[in-house]
Amino acid sequence: MHPSFLRQFHASQIFHAIRAQPGVSQRELSELTGCDKSTVSVIIKRFEGIGLVERTMGASSGRRGRPSESLRISELSGLLMGVHLEFECLRFVAANVDGRPFASIDRPLPTTPSELGDDVRNGLEALCNEVGRSLSEIRAVGMTLPGLVGSAGGLAESSNLSWDTVAVPDLLRTKIGAPVYVDNDSNASTLAEHLFGVAADLSDFIMLDGSRGIGGGVFIDGRLYRGRSGFSGEMGHIKVVKDGRMCGCGAPGCLSAYICAPALVARSRRVPGISKFSDILAAAEAGNPDVRYLLEEAGQFLGVAMATLINVFDPPAIALGGIIAQIWPYIENSTRQTIQQNAMRTPAREYEIRISTISNSQIPWGGVTLALEGFSNLHPTDPLPW
Repeated sequence: MHPSFLRQFHASQIFHAIRAQPGVSQRELSELTGCDKSTVSVIIKRFEGIGLVERTMGASSGRRGRPSESLRISELSGLLMGVHLEFECLRFVAANVDGRPFASIDRPLPTTPSELGDDVRNGLEALCNEVGRSLSEIRAVGMTLPGLVGSAGGLAESSNLSWDTVAVPDLLRTKIGAPVYVDNDSNASTLAEHLFGVAADLSDFIMLDGSRGIGGGVFIDGRLYRGRSGFSGEMGHIKVVKDGRMCGCGAPGCLSAYICAPALVARSRRVPGISKFSDILAAAEAGNPDVRYLLEEAGQFLGVAMATLINVFDPPAIALGGIIAQIWPYIENSTRQTIQQNAMRTPAREYEIRISTISNSQIPWGGVTLALEGFSNLHPTDPLPW
């Protein structure tokens, strides 16, 4: 292994260890990362020199030896920004370089893709002004899109937005003076779940989440699997009913046609008082039998899709987020029963289901997680702190 890559690798290990465990000591970093003490010392001095890490010395205990110390990512070391192109708005999220969101604002959606660059820059500027920071402090921007995103970051197609073949990075590159990383929203959610959520201890898992549509991600050997062209993870288009309901993709019988929020609302129209997804949750909580039956049926469709994923990937865990996490209390039994009926016996005994704790947060995590991944990438396209 080339020495320069090894240095980058160790620096990335140490950075993420401090990010994940703020307050860690240098001695503990050596134990956590497997790096020797001299390597940790050199890298920490480099991080301190560029203002990325700050060191706090504890009060002396009166015993021999140096006082206790703790290391954390400096809040003044820069900003990571997330941009979420959602169905109702552009949502902007600010995080420190540790990737944890602390503020957000919403702006109107651009009416055409050609307006995206100016709208994103204006939104970032507005958020910086709101939190009392400067655009010059932005280290990286991560943008999530609801559709097929190619490996180069371009939006190939989005049935929900009616946008096709949009070179998003090209639209943003001249408007933002920081590296921009673009990906599908479910890929970003999967990455966020690994760095900050219920899959933080896993190097292999599958994510299923969504709202207006169902998506997901495949995490293998500690990396997000994006496929040959970047289009992997479209779990919502697993066929669960032969010649079934039409999906927004134009094909019949997809999982999304039965369990995404618009599909559930459409199928609940005959129930009085149901006009939006929150009404379904309220009715289910109140024990409405029609809504409970609808959700149990949705759980069966989900179980068919999950059994397929278990048979194909044999994952140690499947993480559920978005609306699936919200309706899980009402679909768990039917989902698990259907998995047992359709998955091979041995892998069906050896996986676990984990319910996301961050996917329904008021401030979304996906965009800043993409920015963090790009910022700490070992094969960067732009200069990084190490």
